[in-house]
Amino acid sequence: MKPRSIQSILLGGTIAVLLAVLGAAAWLGFEAGEDEAEELFDARLATSTRVLAALVAAQVPAAGAAAPIVVTLPQALQSAPHDQASALGHHYETKIAFQVLDPQGGLLMRSDSAPGTPYAPLAAGFSTQRAAGHAWRVFTLRSGAQWIQAAERDDVRAELSGKLALATVTPLIAGIPLALVLLGLLMRYGLQPLAELARRIEQRQPGSLSAIELQRTTAETAPLVAALNGLLERVQAALARERRFTADAAHELRTPLAALKIHAQNASRAASEAERTASLQRMLAGLDRSIRLAEQMLAYSRATAARGALPLEPVALRQVVDDALEDVLPRIKEHALKLTLDSDPPVAEMPVRGDRDKLASLVRNLLDNAARHAPPGSAVRIELRADARGTRLAIVDQGPGVPPGLRERVFESYYRIPGSPGEGSGLGLAIVREIAAEHDATVQFDDGEAGRGTRVTVTFPPP
Repeated sequence: MKPRSIQSILLGGTIAVLLAVLGAAAWLGFEAGEDEAEELFDARLATSTRVLAALVAAQVPAAGAAAPIVVTLPQALQSAPHDQASALGHHYETKIAFQVLDPQGGLLMRSDSAPGTPYAPLAAGFSTQRAAGHAWRVFTLRSGAQWIQAAERDDVRAELSGKLALATVTPLIAGIPLALVLLGLLMRYGLQPLAELARRIEQRQPGSLSAIELQRTTAETAPLVAALNGLLERVQAALARERRFTADAAHELRTPLAALKIHAQNASRAASEAERTASLQRMLAGLDRSIRLAEQMLAYSRATAARGALPLEPVALRQVVDDALEDVLPRIKEHALKLTLDSDPPVAEMPVRGDRDKLASLVRNLLDNAARHAPPGSAVRIELRADARGTRLAIVDQGPGVPPGLRERVFESYYRIPGSPGEGSGLGLAIVREIAAEHDATVQFDDGEAGRGTRVTVTFPPP
């Protein structure tokens, strides 16, 4: 099923609401117009009665109930068009009547359109009566000793009030189609950025990761475009990392793999068991170095991936250090290093906010780096400090140290200080820097105790 467009939903809903609201307004306006017209006609009827009372005051006494005065109308008005006036008058005059009565209800004067009997009982005020098969609106007025009644046929009043009310609401009803057309054009214009965004995404090539730009943006589309551009930027960065990882892997693994091939060939061609054993031992050592390099490369790739999306949770840094020590302890024992842990306060957990696994990788790489470069039998100290400025982790060794001019370069991936002892991948400190950056932490190199060795301090912000 094809999904409905936002424009059709908004337009359909707006049309329904508009029709309901304007329809109700038109109906209320029509009803109010009729009511006002009825009130106006009543007022006119009362006024006409009063004028009539003043005009006939001097003539009616000369008439008698046996021979009432009849005010006739031209015969031509009987067949005249209903909605047209002429020199003789208007057809509606045939539907308007009056009567003048004596105190006992005897008829003294009437219009030609009035019946020969009184319209209503002799009581002042408005009433609705039936006469000659029609309903009449009657106003009765006492004028001296006489009663005057003026009447209008109800169908005439309904027709006139309906026309007046319809004239009131006709512009409103006639404006609905125009409002709908203008509303549709306005919605189309307002939703144009969304349509343009859909076209640009549809026309984009699969490999295109450049930012999306629209000719016109709105407050609603701007966050959507920004989110899409952010996603494209992250995808582009991820692809760049993958390409860099592939290139680095091909470059870094070429030499150890070639050495492994040579050792394997030497083992197969060995003239004696001693030569074969030596070649196999060198091959095993090369395998260990290759495995270590692959692990570091994967760790570095994970550390640089999805930066900014790391969920930060409370982590006990002291426990992280204990876990990392278990992984590095064999190498520390191998080099007979004297390891000490200095924590202040001694039993504090040192809480920080971060990812436990990545923090363990950070500590493990720092300890492994110290174990690789510290002389056998030397001391390695772990320091943990916590105060209002944050939580600090320091690893102090008695190795050759890092010259001040190279303390920034050692964070570069695959960089190793020329002439440095041991074998490494040059990724350990790069991994440390990436993980520290994810945790808003800083990494600082200083000289060790008495200017000997290295102190690496990682400072975490307060939790």
